[in-house]
Amino acid sequence: MTQSNNPVWQRLVWLAFFYCFAVFNWCLYLGLSLRSGAFFKKDTEQEQLRFAISRDQFWNLSKQPLPGFEHAFFKLRNGLKLHYLTNRLASKNKSNGTGKGNLFVFLHGFPDSSMMWRYCLKEPAIPMQSARLVFLDLPNYGGSDTFDSPDTSVLEAIAEFVIGMREEHEQAASEDQKTFQTVIVAHDWGCVIGFRLAAEAPQLADRFLMTNGPHVGLSLSNKDRVIASSTKIFKQFKESPRKNLGCLRKSFNVLKPLLIQILMFGYIFAFHLPSFMVKYLGTGGNMAFLRGALRFAHGKYKDEWDAPQSLAATLGPGVIEVETKTADGEGYGKSLHERAASNAAVFWHQTAYYRNGLASKVWEKSLEIIADLYNLENEAESSVSASESPIRRRSSSSSSAALWIEQYDGALRAPTTILWGEKDRAVGKTICLDGIGDYLARGSEVIMLPQTGHWAPVEKASRAAIAKVIGVYASTPAGEELPTHVTKEVDAVYSGSVSLVRK
Repeated sequence: MTQSNNPVWQRLVWLAFFYCFAVFNWCLYLGLSLRSGAFFKKDTEQEQLRFAISRDQFWNLSKQPLPGFEHAFFKLRNGLKLHYLTNRLASKNKSNGTGKGNLFVFLHGFPDSSMMWRYCLKEPAIPMQSARLVFLDLPNYGGSDTFDSPDTSVLEAIAEFVIGMREEHEQAASEDQKTFQTVIVAHDWGCVIGFRLAAEAPQLADRFLMTNGPHVGLSLSNKDRVIASSTKIFKQFKESPRKNLGCLRKSFNVLKPLLIQILMFGYIFAFHLPSFMVKYLGTGGNMAFLRGALRFAHGKYKDEWDAPQSLAATLGPGVIEVETKTADGEGYGKSLHERAASNAAVFWHQTAYYRNGLASKVWEKSLEIIADLYNLENEAESSVSASESPIRRRSSSSSSAALWIEQYDGALRAPTTILWGEKDRAVGKTICLDGIGDYLARGSEVIMLPQTGHWAPVEKASRAAIAKVIGVYASTPAGEELPTHVTKEVDAVYSGSVSLVRK
C-alpha cells in the first residue's frame, strides 16, 4: 500500500494515516453494531436450528443444494480444488434438447459464495433448461480450497477453470451443437476479476456481464484526476486567498467524491489490521458485521432477509458437511477443515483478497494458460469466417485502433455489458464508473439501474434485469454473435433504466 518511489518520510506519513484510518473504521463498525444492539443479539434456538438446516441444505454434498443443481469439483493443476454448482445433469440430457445451449460462469464477491446466485434463480427468465449455468466458489470462499496468498494465482485458477468448463461443455454437447457462446457473469470481487480477464485473457468468454464492481485502473485514474484538479484550484486560492476565497470551496467540492469513496472503502483499510483484529471484526458480537452486510444486500426488499440462511450461505460447510461426499465420491479439499472449524478463519481468508494484490499485481501467466488461450483464439478463428468471428474482429479492431488512439492501462478487449446500481453505497459512481467508456471494447454497453444498490444480483428489481439479459444471451442461436445492446430488454423489466455508454 506504500509508494516505493516516494521519500521515506512520505511513506511513513502514508503508513501512519493508513493504519490510523484502519483503526478508526474498525472502531466505527464495532461502534455501529453496539449502538444498534446487533452486537449483543443472541440467536434463538429456532434460529440456530434454521442455520444448521440451511448449512446442511447448501453444503451437504450428498444433497441437491438448489433446485436443479448439483455439487461438483474442478481440480486445478496445483492440486487444489474449486467447488461449484451446476445444472450439469440437465445439460447432459440430450434427449430433451437441454444438451444445447450457451455456457454461463458466475463469479460472486465479498462476503458471498456461489449461493448468492440463488436469488436470480427466482426469476423465470433464467434459462435453467436451455443453458449450462455454473456458479463458482472463488478460492477461499464457500466450498473451494484456501489459497495461502490469493493474488494473481486466483486469476490463473479461474482462467483454468473457465477453460475446463468450456471443454467439458463441448464434450457434453451433441455433434451439431459444438459451437456455443461463453458468458462470464460477475459481481463485486467477481467484477474486479472479470475486468482483468476481459483485459488480459479476452479469449475466455464471448461476453462479460458485470454488476457493481470497480475497474481498478479506472478508479485509480479517477482518483489521480480528482486530486490534480483539486490541487490546481487550491493553488489559485494560495496565490491570492482574499481574491480567490471561492476557490477553497471549489477545491473541496472537487475532492469531495474521492473523500466519500475513501469513507465507503473504510472496511478495506480495516482488513489490513493484524489478524486478531480482522477476525474479531468479522465474528465479534455474533458476527454483527457480516449480518449487517448481508442484510444490507437486500436493499429495500427486507422481506427476503433470512439471517440464518444468509450466514449459512456465506460461511460455507461446517464440521459435519465437510465430511460429506458427492455421488461420485468427491469431497471437499483438506484446507476446508480449518475454515469449517472456525468462522474467524473463514472471514480472515475471505478478506485476504484485499491484502494480497489480486486487483493490481502483474499477472505473469503460466505457459499452460498461454497455450490454452492461444488455442481458444485459433479455434474461434477457424470455426467461422473472419468476418463473423467475434474474437478475430475484436483483435483486428483493437490492433488498428491502437494506431490512432491511446490505449488505457487495463483496457478491455472483450465485449462487456455493465448493469450498475446507482444507489451503491460501497462502490461510488464518480470514482469507480465515470469514464468507463474509454476502457470498453467495441460492442459494449453500460446500463444504469437508478433504484438499485450494490447487490444488484440480490435485489428483486435488478436481478430481474440481470436474468432478462442472461435469458437473451441464452436464446441466441449457436454460431451467432451475442446482442451488443440490451437496453430495450432491460427497460421491459426495470422501468427507468438508462443506457449511459454504447460502443
